[in-house]
Amino acid sequence: MLELRRLLKQQIRSKATTFQAAELEEKRALLHRRITKWHEIQLFYMPEVRGRQEAREGEVLHPESIPLHLPSGVPAGCGLSEDLVNVEKRLRVAQADDALVELRRLLRVTMGLWDYKFSQLGPSQRANTRARSMISRFQDKIQRCAERYRVARSALRRLDPTGPWLERFLELKPEHVKAPRRSEDDESEGRRELSWIWMVKANSQDVNMGASEEEIGDSKQKLFL
Repeated sequence: MLELRRLLKQQIRSKATTFQAAELEEKRALLHRRITKWHEIQLFYMPEVRGRQEAREGEVLHPESIPLHLPSGVPAGCGLSEDLVNVEKRLRVAQADDALVELRRLLRVTMGLWDYKFSQLGPSQRANTRARSMISRFQDKIQRCAERYRVARSALRRLDPTGPWLERFLELKPEHVKAPRRSEDDESEGRRELSWIWMVKANSQDVNMGASEEEIGDSKQKLFL
């Protein structure tokens, strides 16, 4: 019976892996079609990028590595329209804003999971392993979110090096990506300094963006699934 269960679990994992691979291939094909269409339209507004859009080896299989050649990625002196530059500036400001909102939300959720882990799970090895795994997944999301912010800020530095955005979008260093209070996992002594990401002026999207009880509760339930 145990052997049968093991074989069934292996079969389920194999099917899941095959499904995930097929889903990834389908998403990449869709992304490649969209980028191809984007390049066609782009030539009408940005003829300066003609010749830069030739796909390199491997980009068809991995379209996520294909550059879009937005104004921030075009060398200076190409004579781009100021309107196009302003469009990307607005895009990057919104991208940086969204990234900070999501970053704070994910940090709040992770903080809630740490609290639950230390106050409720106790010595249960299985539950603690699940908790560690879930927290690790959230930390991966946090790092990806931080990288999106850095990409947006880097583009703004090229598009508008002295713009008013500098007052809000500061450099995001690894030590800035932390919860608003000292967590149980933080072994540092003394009072913990609050990161600037919690003090930056909030935009309209940052209203009620904390981790809700329902959201944290849903994450807690998954620890026992």
